[in-house]
Amino acid sequence: MSFRDLPLFTIPGQHKRAVGFHNIGSGVLRASHTTTIRMIESHYGARCGHIPLNACEHFALVTEHTLATSSHIAYLSRLLEQKVQPITGVELASNVQEEPPLIVPYINTPETERYIQQDLAAQSWGLPSSMVHILKNKADFYQLLDELQLEGFQVPDYTVAVLPELVPATLRFLAGLEDLLHEVGMTDYPSGVVIRGAESDGNYGCVLLSEYQQKILAIVDGDGLHPFLYPDWATALQDAQTHLEQTIDPFKEPRIVISRMVDVLDSPGLSLVLHEQQVASLGWNGQLQRDGSKACAGTSSYVAATPQLERWQAEYEELTALFLEKLLRCTAQRCGIDVATITGLANLDIILPGPQEQHLQKLRGLPPLPYLAECNPRWTNYTDAIMTVIGAQQRPQTISSMQAVIREGIFTYDKYVLPAHCDPYQLRDRIAERDAQLKQQGTRIICRMPNNPMGLILAGNLVQAEQELSRLVGL
Repeated sequence: MSFRDLPLFTIPGQHKRAVGFHNIGSGVLRASHTTTIRMIESHYGARCGHIPLNACEHFALVTEHTLATSSHIAYLSRLLEQKVQPITGVELASNVQEEPPLIVPYINTPETERYIQQDLAAQSWGLPSSMVHILKNKADFYQLLDELQLEGFQVPDYTVAVLPELVPATLRFLAGLEDLLHEVGMTDYPSGVVIRGAESDGNYGCVLLSEYQQKILAIVDGDGLHPFLYPDWATALQDAQTHLEQTIDPFKEPRIVISRMVDVLDSPGLSLVLHEQQVASLGWNGQLQRDGSKACAGTSSYVAATPQLERWQAEYEELTALFLEKLLRCTAQRCGIDVATITGLANLDIILPGPQEQHLQKLRGLPPLPYLAECNPRWTNYTDAIMTVIGAQQRPQTISSMQAVIREGIFTYDKYVLPAHCDPYQLRDRIAERDAQLKQQGTRIICRMPNNPMGLILAGNLVQAEQELSRLVGL
Protein backbone atom coordinates (compact mmCIF):
# COMPACT_ATOMS: atom_id res chain seq x y z
CA MET A 1 0.00 0.00 0.00
CA SER A 2 1.27 3.49 -0.86
CA PHE A 3 1.96 5.86 2.03
CA ARG A 4 -0.58 8.17 0.39
CA ASP A 5 -3.32 5.67 1.28
CA LEU A 6 -2.33 5.26 4.93
CA PRO A 7 -4.34 7.10 7.63
CA LEU A 8 -2.92 10.53 8.45
CA PHE A 9 -3.67 10.09 12.14
CA THR A 10 -2.39 7.26 14.31
CA ILE A 11 -4.47 7.09 17.50
CA PRO A 12 -3.09 5.08 20.46
CA GLY A 13 -4.97 2.36 22.29
CA GLN A 14 -8.17 0.46 21.60
CA HIS A 15 -10.74 2.98 22.86
CA LYS A 16 -9.50 5.69 20.56
CA ARG A 17 -10.25 9.31 21.47
CA ALA A 18 -9.38 12.12 19.06
CA VAL A 19 -9.65 15.88 19.50
CA GLY A 20 -9.48 18.75 17.03
CA PHE A 21 -8.03 21.95 18.52
CA HIS A 22 -8.53 25.05 16.38
CA ASN A 23 -6.07 27.25 18.29
CA ILE A 24 -6.02 29.97 15.67
CA GLY A 25 -5.93 32.72 18.31
CA SER A 26 -3.69 31.43 21.09
CA GLY A 27 -1.47 29.54 18.64
CA VAL A 28 -1.30 31.36 15.31
CA LEU A 29 -1.43 34.83 16.89
CA ARG A 30 0.35 33.91 20.10
CA ALA A 31 2.14 37.28 20.39
CA SER A 32 -0.96 39.43 19.88
CA HIS A 33 -2.95 41.32 22.47
CA THR A 34 -5.87 39.43 24.03
CA THR A 35 -8.40 41.65 22.23
CA THR A 36 -6.92 40.67 18.86
CA ILE A 37 -6.89 36.99 19.78
CA ARG A 38 -10.54 37.11 20.86
CA MET A 39 -11.57 38.96 17.70
CA ILE A 40 -9.93 36.33 15.47
CA GLU A 41 -11.36 33.44 17.47
CA SER A 42 -14.85 34.93 17.31
CA HIS A 43 -14.76 34.69 13.50
CA TYR A 44 -12.56 31.66 12.75
CA GLY A 45 -12.97 29.59 15.89
CA ALA A 46 -15.97 27.61 14.61
CA ARG A 47 -14.08 25.87 11.82
CA CYS A 48 -12.30 22.66 12.73
CA GLY A 49 -11.90 20.32 9.79
CA HIS A 50 -8.80 18.63 11.23
CA ILE A 51 -10.59 16.27 13.63
CA PRO A 52 -9.35 12.67 13.26
CA LEU A 53 -12.37 10.60 12.28
CA ASN A 54 -10.76 7.16 12.62
CA ALA A 55 -11.48 7.18 16.36
CA CYS A 56 -14.17 5.82 18.67
CA GLU A 57 -14.93 9.25 20.15
CA HIS A 58 -14.51 12.62 18.45
CA PHE A 59 -14.19 15.96 20.21
CA ALA A 60 -13.65 19.63 19.40
CA LEU A 61 -11.66 21.46 22.06
CA VAL A 62 -13.42 24.72 23.03
CA THR A 63 -12.65 27.46 25.53
CA GLU A 64 -16.21 27.43 26.87
CA HIS A 65 -19.61 25.98 26.11
CA THR A 66 -21.89 28.42 24.32
CA LEU A 67 -25.13 27.99 22.41
CA ALA A 68 -23.45 29.15 19.20
CA THR A 69 -20.56 26.67 19.60
CA SER A 70 -22.86 23.76 20.41
CA SER A 71 -25.11 24.63 17.47
CA HIS A 72 -22.28 24.67 14.96
CA ILE A 73 -20.63 21.50 16.26
CA ALA A 74 -24.02 19.80 15.96
CA TYR A 75 -24.12 20.96 12.32
CA LEU A 76 -20.59 19.61 11.86
CA SER A 77 -21.65 16.25 13.32
CA ARG A 78 -24.50 15.96 10.83
CA LEU A 79 -22.20 16.97 7.98
CA LEU A 80 -19.53 14.41 8.89
CA GLU A 81 -22.07 11.76 9.90
CA GLN A 82 -19.98 11.36 13.06
CA LYS A 83 -20.83 12.49 16.57
CA VAL A 84 -18.50 15.36 17.48
CA GLN A 85 -18.67 16.62 21.06
CA PRO A 86 -17.49 20.01 22.32
CA ILE A 87 -15.18 19.67 25.31
CA THR A 88 -13.18 22.15 27.36
CA GLY A 89 -9.60 21.63 28.46
CA VAL A 90 -10.70 21.29 32.09
CA GLU A 91 -13.21 18.59 31.14
CA LEU A 92 -10.67 16.72 29.05
CA ALA A 93 -7.99 16.88 31.75
CA SER A 94 -10.41 15.59 34.39
CA ASN A 95 -11.42 12.63 32.22
CA VAL A 96 -8.11 10.79 32.49
CA GLN A 97 -8.04 7.33 30.94
CA GLU A 98 -5.31 4.76 30.52
CA GLU A 99 -4.97 5.64 26.83
CA PRO A 100 -4.17 9.31 26.13
CA PRO A 101 -6.22 11.06 23.44
CA LEU A 102 -4.66 12.37 20.25
CA ILE A 103 -5.07 16.14 19.91
CA VAL A 104 -4.57 17.71 16.48
CA PRO A 105 -3.98 21.47 16.88
CA TYR A 106 -4.19 23.93 14.02
CA ILE A 107 -0.59 24.84 14.86
CA ASN A 108 1.76 23.02 17.21
CA THR A 109 3.64 25.89 18.85
CA PRO A 110 5.81 25.20 21.92
CA GLU A 111 3.12 26.73 24.14
CA THR A 112 0.45 24.54 22.54
CA GLU A 113 2.56 21.41 22.75
CA ARG A 114 3.22 21.97 26.47
CA TYR A 115 -0.48 22.57 27.11
CA ILE A 116 -1.48 19.38 25.28
CA GLN A 117 1.18 17.13 26.76
CA GLN A 118 1.47 18.50 30.30
CA ASP A 119 -1.92 20.03 31.16
CA LEU A 120 -4.11 17.66 29.14
CA ALA A 121 -1.91 14.53 29.36
CA ALA A 122 -2.48 13.95 25.65
CA GLN A 123 -0.46 13.36 22.50
CA SER A 124 -0.03 16.21 20.03
CA TRP A 125 0.08 15.92 16.23
CA GLY A 126 1.97 18.11 13.79
CA LEU A 127 5.44 19.42 13.06
CA PRO A 128 7.75 19.46 16.11
CA SER A 129 7.19 22.66 18.07
CA SER A 130 10.85 23.71 17.89
CA MET A 131 10.59 23.82 14.09
CA VAL A 132 7.26 25.64 14.23
CA HIS A 133 8.76 28.24 16.56
CA ILE A 134 11.41 29.20 13.99
CA LEU A 135 9.42 28.92 10.77
CA LYS A 136 6.30 30.85 11.80
CA ASN A 137 8.22 33.87 13.09
CA LYS A 138 8.81 36.26 10.19
CA ALA A 139 12.09 37.65 11.56
CA ASP A 140 13.52 34.22 12.41
CA PHE A 141 12.31 32.78 9.09
CA TYR A 142 14.03 35.46 6.99
CA GLN A 143 17.20 35.15 9.06
CA LEU A 144 17.14 31.38 8.53
CA LEU A 145 16.80 31.85 4.76
CA ASP A 146 19.73 34.27 4.73
CA GLU A 147 21.87 31.75 6.60
CA LEU A 148 20.86 28.70 4.54
CA GLN A 149 21.17 30.40 1.14
CA LEU A 150 18.99 27.75 -0.53
CA GLU A 151 18.76 28.06 -4.30
CA GLY A 152 15.67 28.62 -6.41
CA PHE A 153 13.91 31.48 -4.61
CA GLN A 154 14.88 34.79 -3.08
CA VAL A 155 13.78 37.08 -0.26
CA PRO A 156 12.46 40.61 -0.91
CA ASP A 157 14.56 43.49 0.45
CA TYR A 158 13.84 43.72 4.16
CA THR A 159 15.07 44.88 7.52
CA VAL A 160 14.20 43.93 11.08
CA ALA A 161 13.55 46.53 13.80
CA VAL A 162 11.76 46.76 17.12
CA LEU A 163 8.30 48.28 17.35
CA PRO A 164 9.30 51.52 19.16
CA GLU A 165 11.76 52.22 16.32
CA LEU A 166 9.23 51.67 13.50
CA VAL A 167 9.15 55.24 12.22
CA PRO A 168 12.91 55.99 11.97
CA ALA A 169 13.74 52.43 10.84
CA THR A 170 11.19 52.56 8.01
CA LEU A 171 12.25 56.04 6.92
CA ARG A 172 15.86 54.81 6.67
CA PHE A 173 14.67 51.76 4.73
CA LEU A 174 12.66 53.95 2.32
CA ALA A 175 15.67 56.22 1.80
CA GLY A 176 17.74 53.18 0.85
CA LEU A 177 15.07 52.05 -1.60
CA GLU A 178 14.95 55.53 -3.15
CA ASP A 179 18.72 55.45 -3.64
CA LEU A 180 18.47 51.98 -5.18
CA LEU A 181 15.79 52.97 -7.68
CA HIS A 182 17.68 56.14 -8.59
CA GLU A 183 20.88 54.16 -9.10
CA VAL A 184 19.27 51.73 -11.56
CA GLY A 185 17.26 54.49 -13.30
CA MET A 186 13.80 53.23 -12.33
CA THR A 187 12.45 56.11 -10.29
CA ASP A 188 8.93 55.50 -11.60
CA TYR A 189 8.66 52.29 -9.54
CA PRO A 190 6.12 53.07 -6.76
CA SER A 191 7.63 53.12 -3.29
CA GLY A 192 5.92 50.92 -0.75
CA VAL A 193 6.57 48.85 2.34
CA VAL A 194 4.96 45.94 4.13
CA ILE A 195 5.33 46.25 7.91
CA ARG A 196 4.52 43.10 9.89
CA GLY A 197 4.88 42.04 13.46
CA ALA A 198 7.33 39.14 13.57
CA GLU A 199 4.50 36.92 14.87
CA SER A 200 1.78 38.38 12.62
CA ASP A 201 -0.31 35.99 10.57
CA GLY A 202 -3.08 36.28 8.00
CA ASN A 203 -2.23 40.00 7.71
CA TYR A 204 -3.38 40.63 11.29
CA GLY A 205 -0.64 42.79 12.75
CA CYS A 206 0.35 44.09 9.31
CA VAL A 207 0.25 47.48 7.58
CA LEU A 208 0.83 48.04 3.85
CA LEU A 209 1.97 51.54 2.89
CA SER A 210 2.45 52.80 -0.67
CA GLU A 211 2.57 56.02 -2.66
CA TYR A 212 -0.77 56.86 -4.28
CA GLN A 213 -1.61 60.12 -6.07
CA GLN A 214 1.05 62.06 -4.15
CA LYS A 215 -0.26 60.71 -0.86
CA ILE A 216 0.45 57.63 1.24
CA LEU A 217 -2.15 54.85 1.07
CA ALA A 218 -2.43 52.53 4.08
CA ILE A 219 -4.04 49.10 4.16
CA VAL A 220 -4.41 47.91 7.74
CA ASP A 221 -4.75 44.19 8.61
CA GLY A 222 -5.32 43.45 4.91
CA ASP A 223 -8.61 45.38 4.83
CA GLY A 224 -8.48 46.84 1.32
CA LEU A 225 -12.13 47.91 1.54
CA HIS A 226 -11.31 50.55 4.16
CA PRO A 227 -7.97 52.18 3.25
CA PHE A 228 -6.52 55.30 4.85
CA LEU A 229 -4.84 58.23 3.08
CA TYR A 230 -2.06 60.32 4.65
CA PRO A 231 -0.31 63.49 3.48
CA ASP A 232 3.22 62.17 4.11
CA TRP A 233 5.25 59.14 5.16
CA ALA A 234 5.97 60.33 8.71
CA THR A 235 2.28 60.71 9.55
CA ALA A 236 1.38 57.37 7.95
CA LEU A 237 4.18 55.58 9.79
CA GLN A 238 3.21 57.06 13.15
CA ASP A 239 -0.32 55.76 12.71
CA ALA A 240 1.06 52.39 11.57
CA GLN A 241 3.07 52.15 14.77
CA THR A 242 0.02 53.06 16.85
CA HIS A 243 -2.03 50.35 15.14
CA LEU A 244 0.63 47.69 15.68
CA GLU A 245 0.98 48.70 19.33
CA GLN A 246 -2.75 48.06 19.71
CA THR A 247 -2.56 44.71 17.89
CA ILE A 248 0.64 42.94 18.90
CA ASP A 249 2.11 42.47 22.37
CA PRO A 250 5.72 43.75 22.32
CA PHE A 251 6.44 42.07 25.65
CA LYS A 252 5.95 38.72 23.89
CA GLU A 253 7.68 39.67 20.61
CA PRO A 254 8.92 43.25 20.01
CA ARG A 255 10.37 42.75 16.52
CA ILE A 256 8.83 43.90 13.27
CA VAL A 257 9.83 43.03 9.70
CA ILE A 258 9.86 45.86 7.14
CA SER A 259 9.84 44.59 3.55
CA ARG A 260 9.84 46.28 0.18
CA MET A 261 6.44 46.07 -1.52
CA VAL A 262 6.96 44.37 -4.88
CA ASP A 263 4.90 44.38 -8.06
CA VAL A 264 3.04 41.05 -7.80
CA LEU A 265 1.86 38.93 -10.70
CA ASP A 266 0.35 36.26 -8.43
CA SER A 267 0.93 34.75 -5.00
CA PRO A 268 0.26 31.00 -4.89
CA GLY A 269 0.79 28.81 -1.86
CA LEU A 270 1.88 25.19 -1.59
CA SER A 271 1.44 22.65 1.22
CA LEU A 272 3.49 19.54 1.89
CA VAL A 273 2.42 16.56 3.97
CA LEU A 274 5.13 14.65 5.84
CA HIS A 275 3.95 11.14 6.67
CA GLU A 276 5.48 7.68 7.14
CA GLN A 277 8.98 8.98 6.32
CA GLN A 278 7.68 10.29 2.98
CA VAL A 279 6.77 13.71 1.60
CA ALA A 280 3.80 14.50 -0.65
CA SER A 281 3.00 17.80 -2.33
CA LEU A 282 -0.54 19.13 -2.60
CA GLY A 283 0.52 21.41 -5.46
CA TRP A 284 -0.07 25.13 -5.75
CA ASN A 285 -3.23 26.64 -4.37
CA GLY A 286 -4.71 29.94 -5.45
CA GLN A 287 -5.28 32.82 -3.04
CA LEU A 288 -8.29 35.09 -3.41
CA GLN A 289 -7.35 38.68 -2.68
CA ARG A 290 -9.69 41.65 -2.61
CA ASP A 291 -8.76 44.70 -4.67
CA GLY A 292 -6.11 46.79 -2.95
CA SER A 293 -5.32 44.14 -0.36
CA LYS A 294 -2.55 41.58 0.01
CA ALA A 295 -4.59 39.59 2.56
CA CYS A 296 -5.83 36.16 1.60
CA ALA A 297 -9.66 36.30 1.60
CA GLY A 298 -10.09 32.74 0.34
CA THR A 299 -8.29 29.84 -1.30
CA SER A 300 -8.86 27.39 -4.12
CA SER A 301 -7.32 24.73 -6.31
CA TYR A 302 -4.83 26.64 -8.49
CA VAL A 303 -6.01 27.63 -11.96
CA ALA A 304 -3.52 29.68 -13.98
CA ALA A 305 -5.47 32.67 -15.32
CA THR A 306 -3.05 33.54 -18.16
CA PRO A 307 -0.52 31.78 -20.42
CA GLN A 308 2.23 33.57 -18.50
CA LEU A 309 1.02 32.07 -15.21
CA GLU A 310 0.80 28.66 -16.88
CA ARG A 311 4.49 28.98 -17.71
CA TRP A 312 5.34 30.00 -14.15
CA GLN A 313 3.38 27.04 -12.79
CA ALA A 314 4.98 24.59 -15.19
CA GLU A 315 8.44 25.75 -14.15
CA TYR A 316 8.03 26.42 -10.44
CA GLU A 317 5.25 24.30 -8.94
CA GLU A 318 7.47 21.25 -8.46
CA LEU A 319 10.44 23.46 -7.53
CA THR A 320 8.33 25.05 -4.78
CA ALA A 321 7.68 21.62 -3.28
CA LEU A 322 11.35 20.65 -3.51
CA PHE A 323 12.40 23.94 -1.92
CA LEU A 324 9.95 23.54 0.98
CA GLU A 325 11.08 19.96 1.57
CA LYS A 326 14.73 21.08 1.63
CA LEU A 327 13.82 23.94 4.00
CA LEU A 328 12.06 21.55 6.38
CA ARG A 329 14.97 19.10 6.32
CA CYS A 330 17.47 21.87 7.07
CA THR A 331 15.29 23.24 9.88
CA ALA A 332 14.87 19.78 11.38
CA GLN A 333 18.64 19.29 11.31
CA ARG A 334 19.16 22.60 13.12
CA CYS A 335 16.65 21.52 15.76
CA GLY A 336 18.29 18.12 16.16
CA ILE A 337 15.24 16.27 14.84
CA ASP A 338 15.27 13.19 12.62
CA VAL A 339 13.06 14.16 9.68
CA ALA A 340 11.93 10.53 9.36
CA THR A 341 10.06 10.91 12.67
CA ILE A 342 8.03 13.92 11.54
CA THR A 343 4.33 13.79 10.74
CA GLY A 344 2.56 17.01 9.87
CA LEU A 345 1.93 19.72 7.29
CA ALA A 346 3.69 22.88 6.26
CA ASN A 347 2.85 25.61 3.78
CA LEU A 348 4.94 28.07 1.79
CA ASP A 349 3.54 31.23 0.18
CA ILE A 350 5.52 32.65 -2.73
CA ILE A 351 5.37 35.80 -4.86
CA LEU A 352 5.60 35.71 -8.64
CA PRO A 353 7.10 39.03 -9.77
CA GLY A 354 5.03 41.26 -12.03
CA PRO A 355 6.38 43.10 -15.11
CA GLN A 356 7.81 46.08 -13.21
CA GLU A 357 9.49 43.84 -10.67
CA GLN A 358 10.95 41.60 -13.38
CA HIS A 359 12.41 44.70 -15.05
CA LEU A 360 13.84 45.89 -11.73
CA GLN A 361 15.40 42.47 -11.13
CA LYS A 362 17.08 42.70 -14.53
CA LEU A 363 18.42 46.21 -13.87
CA ARG A 364 19.78 45.10 -10.48
CA GLY A 365 21.43 42.04 -11.97
CA LEU A 366 19.29 39.73 -9.86
CA PRO A 367 18.13 36.33 -11.12
CA PRO A 368 14.52 36.30 -12.43
CA LEU A 369 13.28 34.21 -9.50
CA PRO A 370 10.10 34.24 -7.40
CA TYR A 371 10.17 35.63 -3.87
CA LEU A 372 9.38 33.88 -0.60
CA ALA A 373 6.57 35.55 1.34
CA GLU A 374 6.18 33.39 4.44
CA CYS A 375 6.13 29.86 5.81
CA ASN A 376 3.09 28.52 7.66
CA PRO A 377 4.19 25.38 9.56
CA ARG A 378 0.61 24.32 10.22
CA TRP A 379 -2.77 23.58 8.74
CA THR A 380 -4.05 26.39 6.55
CA ASN A 381 -7.44 27.69 5.51
CA TYR A 382 -7.01 25.52 2.41
CA THR A 383 -5.88 22.24 3.98
CA ASP A 384 -8.40 22.51 6.81
CA ALA A 385 -11.15 22.97 4.21
CA ILE A 386 -9.90 19.95 2.28
CA MET A 387 -10.18 17.83 5.43
CA THR A 388 -13.73 19.11 6.00
CA VAL A 389 -14.73 18.04 2.48
CA ILE A 390 -13.07 14.63 2.97
CA GLY A 391 -15.12 14.12 6.13
CA ALA A 392 -18.32 15.25 4.46
CA GLN A 393 -17.69 12.84 1.57
CA GLN A 394 -17.02 9.92 3.96
CA ARG A 395 -13.58 9.43 2.44
CA PRO A 396 -10.64 8.12 4.47
CA GLN A 397 -8.37 10.84 5.86
CA THR A 398 -5.37 10.17 3.64
CA ILE A 399 -3.08 12.09 1.33
CA SER A 400 -4.77 10.41 -1.65
CA SER A 401 -8.14 11.76 -0.51
CA MET A 402 -6.70 15.25 -0.11
CA GLN A 403 -5.30 15.16 -3.63
CA ALA A 404 -8.63 13.86 -4.98
CA VAL A 405 -10.55 16.78 -3.43
CA ILE A 406 -8.08 19.20 -5.04
CA ARG A 407 -8.44 17.58 -8.47
CA GLU A 408 -12.23 17.67 -8.26
CA GLY A 409 -12.22 21.38 -7.30
CA ILE A 410 -12.40 23.27 -4.02
CA PHE A 411 -12.92 26.95 -3.26
CA THR A 412 -13.20 28.68 0.11
CA TYR A 413 -14.46 32.04 1.28
CA ASP A 414 -13.09 33.40 4.54
CA LYS A 415 -15.48 36.34 4.58
CA TYR A 416 -18.52 36.08 2.32
CA VAL A 417 -20.50 39.25 3.05
CA LEU A 418 -24.22 38.59 3.52
CA PRO A 419 -27.06 41.07 2.97
CA ALA A 420 -28.17 42.79 6.16
CA HIS A 421 -31.47 40.88 6.20
CA CYS A 422 -29.80 37.46 5.92
CA ASP A 423 -29.58 35.54 9.19
CA PRO A 424 -26.38 33.40 9.17
CA TYR A 425 -27.93 30.54 11.15
CA GLN A 426 -31.01 30.33 8.94
CA LEU A 427 -28.74 30.44 5.88
CA ARG A 428 -26.65 27.62 7.34
CA ASP A 429 -29.83 25.52 7.65
CA ARG A 430 -30.75 26.24 4.03
CA ILE A 431 -27.20 25.37 2.95
CA ALA A 432 -27.34 22.07 4.85
CA GLU A 433 -30.66 21.14 3.25
CA ARG A 434 -29.48 21.95 -0.28
CA ASP A 435 -26.05 20.36 0.27
CA ALA A 436 -27.75 17.07 1.20
CA GLN A 437 -29.36 17.11 -2.26
CA LEU A 438 -26.34 18.33 -4.23
CA LYS A 439 -23.93 15.78 -2.77
CA GLN A 440 -25.55 13.08 -4.88
CA GLN A 441 -24.01 14.91 -7.86
CA GLY A 442 -20.65 15.42 -6.15
CA THR A 443 -21.20 19.14 -5.49
CA ARG A 444 -20.89 20.50 -1.95
CA ILE A 445 -21.71 23.75 -0.16
CA ILE A 446 -20.49 23.82 3.45
CA CYS A 447 -20.79 26.50 6.10
CA ARG A 448 -17.55 26.85 8.07
CA MET A 449 -18.29 29.91 10.19
CA PRO A 450 -21.92 31.01 10.68
CA ASN A 451 -21.14 34.70 10.90
CA ASN A 452 -21.60 37.75 8.73
CA PRO A 453 -19.25 37.72 6.86
CA MET A 454 -19.65 33.94 6.55
CA GLY A 455 -16.98 31.28 6.05
CA LEU A 456 -17.84 28.83 3.27
CA ILE A 457 -16.47 25.87 1.32
CA LEU A 458 -17.53 25.01 -2.23
CA ALA A 459 -16.42 21.68 -3.72
CA GLY A 460 -16.95 19.62 -6.86
CA ASN A 461 -18.77 21.55 -9.58
CA LEU A 462 -17.73 25.02 -8.44
CA VAL A 463 -19.86 26.90 -10.98
CA GLN A 464 -22.99 25.07 -9.85
CA ALA A 465 -22.06 25.51 -6.18
CA GLU A 466 -21.58 29.27 -6.63
CA GLN A 467 -24.93 29.61 -8.40
CA GLU A 468 -26.72 27.63 -5.73
CA LEU A 469 -25.06 29.67 -2.98
CA SER A 470 -26.17 32.95 -4.58
CA ARG A 471 -29.72 31.65 -4.82
CA LEU A 472 -29.75 30.54 -1.17
CA VAL A 473 -28.40 33.89 0.03
CA GLY A 474 -31.13 35.70 -1.93
CA LEU A 475 -34.01 33.73 -0.36
